[in-house]
Amino acid sequence: HTDALLVKKLDPSKAVPVTIVLDLDRNSYPMRSAVGSSEWAIIVAASVATHMIGQRQPVGLYTNGRDPLADSPASPVPQRNGQEHLMAILSLLARVQMQPCDAAVADWLPAQVSNVPWGSTLLVITPHLDERSLWVLHAAYRRGTNVLVLICAQQADFHLLRARSQRLGVEVHSVAWESDLKEMVNG
Repeated sequence: HTDALLVKKLDPSKAVPVTIVLDLDRNSYPMRSAVGSSEWAIIVAASVATHMIGQRQPVGLYTNGRDPLADSPASPVPQRNGQEHLMAILSLLARVQMQPCDAAVADWLPAQVSNVPWGSTLLVITPHLDERSLWVLHAAYRRGTNVLVLICAQQADFHLLRARSQRLGVEVHSVAWESDLKEMVNG
């Protein structure tokens, strides 16, 4: 009725902000597959960030990896959305490197997850989930955060860990292989 072209832009009805926590502590990775597993973890993080920002959802990134550009631990990337923000995340993921960390993930993680807004999803990508880290993630769950862990390397006690984590409100998936990730997404 206006004799002009109108564009209706649809926004998602609900924001599902995601904070990705990428564990790049060299001591956490199996010695034989450290390089391959850490590269796979970075690919998984980049894929999740790309997908979520493509859905117009805010994404943040925390990692204990080393940023060679700054010659220091990588700076946190706060939750935002948009293509420019995605390019900042992908740029960091393209250059971040494993490093041996002084603090265990269970010691480093509480400071990272304490800033995650209520109702957000915390996505932890790690080669190994231990008991202490699981309890830190359970505490985040109790504060109102949805917690999802993607284990990017083989973990011997995975089925026991998965059963225990479900009781603690933490969803855990093994994504050591690309087929595992496809199965998780499709199933």
